[in-house]
Amino acid sequence: MKKSSLIILICISLSIKAISQNPIIKHIYTADPTARVYNGKLFIYPSHDVPWDKEWEKLGAVKEGHGHVMTDYHAFSTSDLVNFTDHGVIVAQKDVPWGNKVGYGMWAPCITYKNGMYYYYFPNTPEDKSGFRQIGLATATQPEGPFSIEPNYIKGLKGIDPNPFIDDDGQAYMYWGGGKGNSLKVVKLSADMKSIQGEIVSIKDLPQEYKEGPFVFKRNEVYYLTFPHNLDTKKSTEEIGYAISKSPLGPFEYKGTLMDRFKDCWTNHHSIVQYKKQWYMFYHHNDISKAGNLRSVCVDSLFFNTDGSIQKVTPTLRGVGLLSATDTIQIDRYSRIHDAKVDFIKGVGVPEWKVTKTKPDSWVQFNSVNFDTKIKFIKLQIANSGRTGTIEVWENTIKGKLIANVKIDNTGGKWKNIQTKIKHKPKGVVNIVCVFKSEKENDLEIDWLLFSKKK
Repeated sequence: MKKSSLIILICISLSIKAISQNPIIKHIYTADPTARVYNGKLFIYPSHDVPWDKEWEKLGAVKEGHGHVMTDYHAFSTSDLVNFTDHGVIVAQKDVPWGNKVGYGMWAPCITYKNGMYYYYFPNTPEDKSGFRQIGLATATQPEGPFSIEPNYIKGLKGIDPNPFIDDDGQAYMYWGGGKGNSLKVVKLSADMKSIQGEIVSIKDLPQEYKEGPFVFKRNEVYYLTFPHNLDTKKSTEEIGYAISKSPLGPFEYKGTLMDRFKDCWTNHHSIVQYKKQWYMFYHHNDISKAGNLRSVCVDSLFFNTDGSIQKVTPTLRGVGLLSATDTIQIDRYSRIHDAKVDFIKGVGVPEWKVTKTKPDSWVQFNSVNFDTKIKFIKLQIANSGRTGTIEVWENTIKGKLIANVKIDNTGGKWKNIQTKIKHKPKGVVNIVCVFKSEKENDLEIDWLLFSKKK
């Protein structure tokens, strides 16, 4: 089966469950996430990266200009930031009345809610060739759809990266745009959310380099405009900056960097949301593919200083979300690591990682595991190339209490599930530390672990 065919099969399947750390979505490539809270759940609306398929050229598609190839949009939801449900495709290019059916240009979308209706805005390549991208609208009465696509794009919103924002008085605004100079724009939306109202405002006093992906939120009567920007779209990667204002139309005062530039992924695109009293920043990185146009959504916690400024967000592999001890803990999405590395497990259908390149007494730490249930055993997926080896599992630090001492015979370097009775049961939320005891380097590898009541 071709890789592209496999991806299509995965995309049409509904309600896929995943227990994840960063990246939080692994079964398909996703980018440009908009996070919103609806009905007590956190929903994520990303774009969907796919590899180019030469068969599309027979349909009239042109690869030139398609560094990013996007065919449709999915919606995801979670109630705990650990378990994510894929609700499947909610809008596809083949169903957009005004769109080029082989345009593959469904870039970063965004959504908002007003008076019982969900308004989903998205850019797409127009069939009438009226611009590089036009911005369309789909509506639904439920956050996961089904969505009905409006017959025409919204006149006056030519461009990319739509970001609707509704103020406390009910007035809706649209932020969008990309390019150098004063390229980010804002305009009022009509009461029905389907057209623009008044003059378009170019947002000034921001870095005059390339900018895109505006995302606006309000906190303590301050409007925060956040956006990716870089020095040169071909030579430089993007950092996330932010500016503040007392008005949704500006003027905005640039305040600095929110997330630093990546060394190995030349785009970033984000959203910021508060969920269950904690603020989070969703963004993307090319963790799985290592390619700039096949990205994956991640999330980390975000914090404010007492003066309202935003603390810089540091991307992590651990991500967020409290894991139960009985969940499968992907230990390779570590919080801290010493004298070991992370690499892909080869030969699996869905990309997975492993802790490898271990040395005698190297260790990996995984934070925030909830031991609120009865357990007696620990199960680990391990590979051992040496004669014998041991993995010690400690509570909080290597000087804490020993939870388990897992002895491992030679597995010929192949993965094997090993179960051992625990020596100590932690209480509440603790960190766990796995220490590798081996005769020489590179003997031991670990994929995941979990705790259970029964064998």
